[in-house]
Amino acid sequence: MFMVTKMQETTLQALLTGAHHDYGKELSVHAFFKVPNQTMSEDLVQDTFMKTWSYLLKGGKIDVMKAFLYHVLNHLIIDEYRKHKTISLD
Repeated sequence: MFMVTKMQETTLQALLTGAHHDYGKELSVHAFFKVPNQTMSEDLVQDTFMKTWSYLLKGGKIDVMKAFLYHVLNHLIIDEYRKHKTISLD
């Protein structure tokens, strides 16, 4: 299991905080146009950053932060639609 030092964790926090500052609003707008309401879109963006944080703590490497965040968010949106998918009785 990969363990990060306190210094590495501080660096990762700064990286993710910067990404949230740079991309948080546009991720929210993107999510809002894909899901039914504002609250759900904000939750999905929050989940995106939480999953990204977990990935970084496990030693994951991100080359392009913006692309990575959109990738995670789009998968969360798809998962959300799958949860609410209706089953046809035909």
